[in-house]
Amino acid sequence: MEKEKRTNKYTFQEVKPYNEKDGKTEQLVRMFDTIAAQYDKFNDLMSWGFAKLWRKRALSSLKRFHPMQILDVAAGTADMCIKAFRYLNPEKVTGIDISPKMLEIGKEKIIHAGLSEKIELQVMDCSQLSFDNNSFDAVTIAFGVRNFEKLEESLHQIYRVLKPEGHLLILELNEPQKGWLMKGYRLYIKLFVHQTAKYLSSDQNAYRYLTSSMQAFPKGKEMIEILQNNGFKLVKYKKFTFGVCSMYLMEKPTN
Repeated sequence: MEKEKRTNKYTFQEVKPYNEKDGKTEQLVRMFDTIAAQYDKFNDLMSWGFAKLWRKRALSSLKRFHPMQILDVAAGTADMCIKAFRYLNPEKVTGIDISPKMLEIGKEKIIHAGLSEKIELQVMDCSQLSFDNNSFDAVTIAFGVRNFEKLEESLHQIYRVLKPEGHLLILELNEPQKGWLMKGYRLYIKLFVHQTAKYLSSDQNAYRYLTSSMQAFPKGKEMIEILQNNGFKLVKYKKFTFGVCSMYLMEKPTN
């Protein structure tokens, strides 16, 4: 059953890369188009180099469900799309993203992997999906949900296009919440990530945004509650690598 749209505001939705009047989505399109060529390197920095392992471990949680049609939201440079196809062997993976430049890089990776007939990429905003109801067995979002300008509208759309008993898999970066881990991670971001980012791109606002949005994004029980309030049922919640990454596996109930 489809859930009604909700209009609640969350702090992370107000975090934008540029101090301008443009909406968050418009700013993010410009930002990701600007840093597309360097994004993969920066994501490795933010994840301590564990992003590939986290994707693999998260996707393994979908194996027992054998999803045949997969939608990857915030597909970016298509790493999750390619890994989803290789690990899960579906009939098709469809990836969407708001950044044309990110998808251009993704298309090159897909061609190089020989998967052009199995993976399709489209420019699309998750809050306005053009797919029919009950189209996908699984929806994946890796390190992208914190970039949603309209979280609940996007969750409503994901719920709509998922088949009953279909699954939503979310991976998102977190700032560790306790003791020396929190202090150590903040120091790592400040002294290493921000300094290294200066050599990757001239757009320093982009990298400040990516870290500040991570800090503002709801995590753990708060995020689970948001997902449940939008109709999803919790299947599994897991933290990776001292809590730097969280995985949420949710299900769309049959009624």
